[in-house]
Amino acid sequence: MKHYAVWFLFASVSLLPAVAMARPAPAPAPTAATAAAPTLLPLTESDSTFAENVSALNTFEMTISKMATTQAKRPKVQEFAEKSLKMHTANQKTLSAMTLKHGLELHKDMSSDEAEVADDLKTQNGTKFDRTYLDLQAQAASDALAMFQNEAESASDPDLKAYASATADTLQAHLNEAMKLGASKPTR
Repeated sequence: MKHYAVWFLFASVSLLPAVAMARPAPAPAPTAATAAAPTLLPLTESDSTFAENVSALNTFEMTISKMATTQAKRPKVQEFAEKSLKMHTANQKTLSAMTLKHGLELHKDMSSDEAEVADDLKTQNGTKFDRTYLDLQAQAASDALAMFQNEAESASDPDLKAYASATADTLQAHLNEAMKLGASKPTR
């Protein structure tokens, strides 16, 4: 019997390192990726599509406005471009923070059509640049206004709904300002 007790004691002691190694590892410290884990339910497909479209439009608007801050001929157009750049940058940050709470990280790319239009704008200068830039701003604001008004009425997420409603008013003012500076009336 003593022989079994010694063997049991030996086997128990020899397994201690294996048991210690089998313990679960301590939880890792939160990283930026885990700290930004979604805190709300995912957005509906419609709300996600709206957010992605707005993100692409913001990127386009920031790109052409950045160009216009240096390439526009008229100082008033340059001032308008600076305001537009600030507005769309702030809009993108707000939207990104809002959607990240739902686990949606927005892409920061323009559509291929928007990239082509931005590339074409780069080749223009003088009054032609000013006119094209203002026309693009008016058309983009008009298109965005329709999207934001629709989202303000139909969004499932209350924060996104409030954001869309508040931003629609800003877009209307932006459209009016582009028109006062000489933009052509946007087509619908």
